[in-house]
Amino acid sequence: MYKINFLAFLILFLFIGPVSAKEQSARVFVNGPERVCWFNSSKYSEGALIKQFDQLYICSHKYSNQPDSPLVWLQMNENGDIKRLDLRGKIRVH
Repeated sequence: MYKINFLAFLILFLFIGPVSAKEQSARVFVNGPERVCWFNSSKYSEGALIKQFDQLYICSHKYSNQPDSPLVWLQMNENGDIKRLDLRGKIRVH
């Protein structure tokens, strides 16, 4: 009789123990890195416009030929074109 009670308790413990432990454990959800521009502790997505000191800025790729480059605030001219750095013919060493 003791063996049956022990086996019943063991089976019950093995099936219910892990289930209750999973419910009590903290759940952590990790998002991947976000591609956003920051301004005044707020996130802005690609294409967002802000105006600062009578100058218009757009959240866009740092390098126009690299769509996976980080997003940065780029200044726009009076015609609405983005002012980008001209890196042709220049060597940059970091």
